[in-house]
Order: sequence, then C-alpha cells, then structure tokens
Amino acid sequence: MAENRPYKPSWLDGLLDWVNSLKISAPLFYILLYIASILVIHLALWLEGSLDWGAWETRVFFDVLWAPLGLGYIHFMERVAKRSVEEIRPALGISASEFEAIRYRFTTLPFWPILIITVLGLVIGMYFSLQVGSTARASSILWSVLSGFGYTLLPIWLYAAYRYVSQIDDLYTKVKKLNLFNLQPLYGLARVAMVVGIFLVLMVNLNFVSETYLGSVTQSPEAILFLSALGISAAVAVFVIPVLGIHRKIEKDKTNLLAENAEQIESLRGEIQSDMEGRNFKNIDGLEKGLSALLKVRESIGAIPTWPWSPGTLRSFASAIMLPLIVWLLQRVLTPLVALP
Repeated sequence: MAENRPYKPSWLDGLLDWVNSLKISAPLFYILLYIASILVIHLALWLEGSLDWGAWETRVFFDVLWAPLGLGYIHFMERVAKRSVEEIRPALGISASEFEAIRYRFTTLPFWPILIITVLGLVIGMYFSLQVGSTARASSILWSVLSGFGYTLLPIWLYAAYRYVSQIDDLYTKVKKLNLFNLQPLYGLARVAMVVGIFLVLMVNLNFVSETYLGSVTQSPEAILFLSALGISAAVAVFVIPVLGIHRKIEKDKTNLLAENAEQIESLRGEIQSDMEGRNFKNIDGLEKGLSALLKVRESIGAIPTWPWSPGTLRSFASAIMLPLIVWLLQRVLTPLVALP
C-alpha cells in the first residue's frame, strides 16, 4: 500500500527480488556468480597474454569474493529479517496497516542512501584497484570493476546492519504485553542481531586467513590481533545491546510475578499456620496442595530466561565467536611445531 511506503526501495531490493524469482536457489546463484567472475577475469588475462593459459592468479579468487559474499549475506539477512518481523507481530498489538509500515521500513532499504553509497564505494574501490593495474588492459579494468563493486557492498552491508540493529530495540519497545510463559515471538529479532554479529566474525576470519595463508601481507601480527579483537567485540555488542531494553522488561515482569507469587505463598502459609494452631485440620490437605502448586509455579517462573534468545540462537552465536579464537590458538601453537627441524 502506497501510504505505508514512505520511500522508494533501493536498487539492491530490486536485485534481490529478481534473484528470488529465478528458478535456481539463491545460494547457487551466488556461487555461480563467484565462479563466473573468476573465469571472466582469467579469460581476459589469458587472451592478453598476461597469464599463461590454464594458470591461475590467486589474488583474483580473493578480490572477487566480496561481491557474491556481500550480496549473498545481505540477501540472507533480509530473509531472516522478514521472517523475524512476522514472528513478533502478535506481541505488538497493532493494526494491519501499522504493521505493514513497520515491516516495510525493517526489510526495505531506501533508494537514495544506497545509490550514494554504491556510487562512492564503486569509484573509490576502482581507484585503489587500478593503482596496482594498468588502465590500458581490459583485464585490469574488468578486475577493478568486479572487485570494486564487491568492496562497495561492505559499506552497504554496514548501513543495512545499522538499520536492522537500530530498529530492533524500537520494535521491542512497541511490545504491548509480555507473556513470560511464551517468549517465542521475541526470539526472531534477536536472531537478526545474531546474523549481523556473525558477519563481523566472518570478516575477522577472512582477514586472518588472507593475511596468514594467502600471502596478502598488509598487516602486522599485532594489527591482525587488534582487528580480530575489535571485530569480535563489535559482534558481541551487536548481539547484546539491541536486546538490553526487552531484557530489562522481561526481568522486571519476572520480578513482579515472583513477588506476587511470594505473597500468595505467604498468605497460604499463614492460613495453614492458623488452622494448625486452631486444630482445624479439615482444610489442611487442600491448603497443602495449593501451597505445593504455588511452589511449582514459583519454580517455573524462576526458570524463565530473561534474555530473548532461543537456545539455538545462543549456541550458534557462541560457536561463531569461539571459532576464530580456536583458529588463532591453533595457529599460535602449531606454527612453532611446524618450524622445528
């Protein structure tokens, strides 16, 4: 509906819609895009004689990775966002038109910011790419365009990630009433924050692999370690900060529910004590059953998590965080051993 679309969608949204319309799956499309980019650049290198036929330039594999990876991950984030915003809908208590406006803003990138980022990113990316190549060669120009477009997608991803993260807390504040015994509608948005955080961890891993194993030595070991720590810290912040508001609300409602339950238990305990003192035993059995039920309710309230993370989401994020740390530790331990005669 036009009234619920405050801005024109970006070219990226149109591209992702086109990919969704294809008869092949989106992951397969991005894999084929990566392979095609590698082959096109190498074909130009072979035809020019810059590279022997059948020989491969390792840097091409890394430079053209960013376009399919960036597009694919933004596509993945969009799918998670669309599914997640639908999950929280029952907890918002708003009209269909109001929800449609929220859904549109949460899942659609605005036209002008994305266009400006794209143009600036492409120009800057091609400029730096052409510094190491010749503008007289078609292979260099082609290489620069494909790699430059790939590096353009990083600031686009950062912008998209910022929009998601900044809107998550706002959506949580719109939750009308919490059902502490059914927090499932809240888990979806936390999953979006997890997906954003995992991409930061993925960037840390790719930078580590590139600098350590692919011969792209542009950073000192200390710089690699600093960037890795910075990326992991940012990932944790992205995962935690957007859900702090709803965490506090769940914690407050849980505390209130425990206090209410405590009053009920104390009241019932007082009745039991009074009947015991008055030797009035005919209601004791029912009162004891009621007290037992209230204690079980208290136990179930105590087990309610105060963070809106499903166990699967928390495990996935923890695994992503641990992976670069394990890789780094193994590299530190194994490198001296391999160097031994």
